[in-house]
Amino acid sequence: MDNLRNETCLPIDPLTLPTRRGRRPATIRGPFHIQSSDNGDERLLRELVGEVTTWPGVETSPWPVGSENLVSLRVNEDLATDDRSIFITGREFGRVLFDAPTIYLTLPLSCAHWAIVRGWAEPHFSSSFGVVPPEVMVIYTPRDEQERAVCRRLFRTSYTYSLHRFSRRLSCLCPAGAIPKG
Repeated sequence: MDNLRNETCLPIDPLTLPTRRGRRPATIRGPFHIQSSDNGDERLLRELVGEVTTWPGVETSPWPVGSENLVSLRVNEDLATDDRSIFITGREFGRVLFDAPTIYLTLPLSCAHWAIVRGWAEPHFSSSFGVVPPEVMVIYTPRDEQERAVCRRLFRTSYTYSLHRFSRRLSCLCPAGAIPKG
């Protein structure tokens, strides 16, 4: 688990999270909240999801509807925090749609705040009705390699937040590598 600590501790520090260039993409707000413009490069998104699926303890599956164009990212049971309120559903920390490219991630609220302020995210519509936790964000898809790097950090923060050893200790304000031992 110590290797996992070093590998996954890349929280979003608001001082290093860049401001996203340009206007925010349009989204269709509703129960199925999706990004509807400025979707970026699908290849970058697929490569990023492919990378995330190789992280320790990440399980994937297509959505029960059977669509290969929606991937659910879950932490395996042995690594997942017991606090189920931080997951989208079950042990799901992320979800990616490819047909209408959209990323959904759970982020610690302080990280979510800075991701919104810096132009990378918006709260999921359903969180305002209690259907999904307030930590669930719609993350704008990457348009280039630099944006993919930021999205990777957001995925890594979400993944780390879902782990039982880090979920309540993770702070967006702690510098990379400074998660307290416990």
